[in-house]
Amino acid sequence: MKELFNGLWSIVYKEFLHIRRDRTSLIFALFTPMLQLCIFGFAVNYDVRHVKTILVDQDKTRESREYVQSLQNTQYLDIVSWADSASAASDALRRNEVRVAVIIPPNFSSASKPQIQVMLDGSDAQVANPARMAFSKPSSSDPPEVRARVLYNPNSRTAVYTIPGLVGVILQLVTVTLTAFSLVREKETGTLDQLMVTPIGRLGLMVGKLIPYACLATVEFVGVLFVAKLLFGVPIVGSVFLLAALALLFVIGSLSLGLLISTVSENQTQAMQLALLTMLPSILLSGYIAPRETLPGALYLLSNVFPVTHFIAIARGIMVRGAGLYDLLPSVFSLALIAFILMVVSALRFRKTVS
Repeated sequence: MKELFNGLWSIVYKEFLHIRRDRTSLIFALFTPMLQLCIFGFAVNYDVRHVKTILVDQDKTRESREYVQSLQNTQYLDIVSWADSASAASDALRRNEVRVAVIIPPNFSSASKPQIQVMLDGSDAQVANPARMAFSKPSSSDPPEVRARVLYNPNSRTAVYTIPGLVGVILQLVTVTLTAFSLVREKETGTLDQLMVTPIGRLGLMVGKLIPYACLATVEFVGVLFVAKLLFGVPIVGSVFLLAALALLFVIGSLSLGLLISTVSENQTQAMQLALLTMLPSILLSGYIAPRETLPGALYLLSNVFPVTHFIAIARGIMVRGAGLYDLLPSVFSLALIAFILMVVSALRFRKTVS
């Protein structure tokens, strides 16, 4: 039995030496869990408050203003914009500028039993359902009758708003992970040095590494959409071609992020730690797990840095709300800018690495 443990403490000592010498991995191992706990503790919050709301006040009386103030006092709703008609409010919902529309009719103050119309964005039921709470709290002894209508997902099916977000999460998981390990694996096996003595150019080497994973991500994207439609009955209300084009833009950004991780990593352990450090916060802060409305100010701003945040907004807009390119311009512009920056930085880092 004693012979089975021969050399045990020598191996333990050797591994401690490896850990001490690889200081980058040691720092990640010690501080990453605490950093993630701080981020996740603030990010995972289902108590949705201050939902962006558009107001159509056709009455414009003291009574209507008092009722609107009572809604804001619940802290569930924040009036961020105003519109002249219900159709304009509906357009704002489709563009994802707001999540709730409140329409006060012209006879609100004079009617014996006043009514208001409420439109809720059902593409994210985690926001729509708590927003109803603002109208369930009586603003007076004789509150108005609320006629609520859930748009885009009237049955509040969970799959309708989770699957579009899951498409982005899966695409990012595959592209970032595979690309992050590709260059590091070449470094460790020594094949990168062999490639550099061949007539292959640096740009050709970089693009050649990205194209196979882009093709793989394209096949994966088609497969995920097919399964979402076949098994979960998730509709694609908008243009499939627009969704595919913007998905390609998202894939380019994710591949560039993976390549950037591979250029700053010295081994596969560091690549894995950096990939996790990047992916887990991006998933939690993107609005897939919990609504972005629950994020503190600093984390809300940080969430805009991740490409998946904007792609989830795009996917839900096209698949659930039937939004067009014009409706999604802010998200498209942000995604394109992030993808461009990641591509440039990763290309510069790649040249420096292979040099």
